[in-house]
Amino acid sequence: YSCPMEHSDAVDMLRKALMAGSTPQRWADLGCGTGTFTRVLAELLPQGTTIAAMDRDAKALKQIPEEFGATRIEKYVSDFVRDDIPASALDGILLANALHFVKDQTDLIRKLIGHLSPSGVFLLVEYDMDTPSPWVPHPLSFTTLSELFHSAGFASVTRLATRPSVFRRSQLYSALVARE
Repeated sequence: YSCPMEHSDAVDMLRKALMAGSTPQRWADLGCGTGTFTRVLAELLPQGTTIAAMDRDAKALKQIPEEFGATRIEKYVSDFVRDDIPASALDGILLANALHFVKDQTDLIRKLIGHLSPSGVFLLVEYDMDTPSPWVPHPLSFTTLSELFHSAGFASVTRLATRPSVFRRSQLYSALVARE
């Protein structure tokens, strides 16, 4: 379950992590749904950036444009947990309201690390709770997320922004995870 989020709210969740530079980047948005955060990446990242948008729902992917501004969006109907990621040497991987659907999060993070460049980062949006529900089966509070990534060898886990969620009165938070 994802509460409706306006584009400007989604931008506010990621803005602190994505300072536009001039060098095009390569990102993946895993479990992208209809592309709310894919569009934010496209807006905030440098011109010429490419985003690999992956989701199991082909109908949702059709709502994402193949270009947004000067950013190319490559769409893949695929399960990012089971299937291979069709991109490597990524500058970043976005998991927005997606990691809480993954049972073995440690295994997934290990798999995804292999697709990052040495300076690549993870950008996440999650509910700040640890109690499972039918809509958020494997929740990650910020504390739990920090422990998960520190145990995977990442030194820096930074909370970027929070916003109220209609879901169970918990907060949504965004986090940037880096090796140093």
